[in-house]
Amino acid sequence: MALQQPIMNPTIPFSGPIFGGLVEGKMLLIQGQVGSQGKRFAVNLRCANNDIAFHFNPRFDESCPVVVCNTEQGGHWGAEERTYVMPFQRSTYFEMITKVQGHCYQVAVNGQQFLEYRHRVPFLSVQILEISGDLTVNCISFTGAGVNPACAPPPYGMVPGSASSVIFHQMFGPPAPGRKGPVTVSNPCVPFQAALLRGPHTPLKITIVGNVPSNANRFHVNLKNALTGNTALHINPRLREGALVRNTQTSGSWGSEERHVSTMPFAAGQAFQMEIKGMATCYQVMVNGRHVFDYNYRIPDNQVDQMEIEGDVGVSYVQY
Repeated sequence: MALQQPIMNPTIPFSGPIFGGLVEGKMLLIQGQVGSQGKRFAVNLRCANNDIAFHFNPRFDESCPVVVCNTEQGGHWGAEERTYVMPFQRSTYFEMITKVQGHCYQVAVNGQQFLEYRHRVPFLSVQILEISGDLTVNCISFTGAGVNPACAPPPYGMVPGSASSVIFHQMFGPPAPGRKGPVTVSNPCVPFQAALLRGPHTPLKITIVGNVPSNANRFHVNLKNALTGNTALHINPRLREGALVRNTQTSGSWGSEERHVSTMPFAAGQAFQMEIKGMATCYQVMVNGRHVFDYNYRIPDNQVDQMEIEGDVGVSYVQY
């Protein structure tokens, strides 16, 4: 099964290949926001022969808001299937999950089952994803059926215990040996603080999915020792300065800053996914699937037992 990297903040209209095509159990996750004056948008699953197997089209500009589903074959549209329940709202973030079942496409919005659309053409022929219309998209990701993408869907409007919560665990794989499983927190308030409960030989792995507000100045993520108050790793994006500062604090004193990165991975008004991994000699930090920096240990990693997130950032999902 081909691996597919997440697509962050794509330009709309968007058209791109679906690596490996569709198979039963595969899921498409789209997080985005409907425009404040949005009239309609569309998500199309297109075949190699140019037919549209599944056309999903929320419309706000009809007399009654409606979601229209259809199939186009040989340039001709079939009979519309209309649902007069609108799960999307203008100027509001959403999470949409489309799961491929043997008999239908199953669509959930914000953790709630929304509709099913029976296959009119074989889903195995679908090769292309298209998104168009009055919306912005923060992240596109695929999961399930053996695919392990790097992007987790931000749970905008998530309902604890919903289908989306299960998807997170599928996306991030099984827990490490000796652990009962990672802790998952959806939509935490910022400032956020959590105890990192792990064994002495359990490697550190933290995933944070969030969004930088358009007027953001700075935020930080700290990995600390709760007893001493020492900060082993301080990650501090400074948006207005255009800097990504890293440092360590011991006994109340900061060490020397590290600032060099090839490109600043955080931007105001954009979503992100950050992964922090404890390696043999350093922390490895990835943002949006790309390696950004390594930070050599100044305090032993096994002393870290607390995480803090503070500042100008919205957090939709944390796993540790």
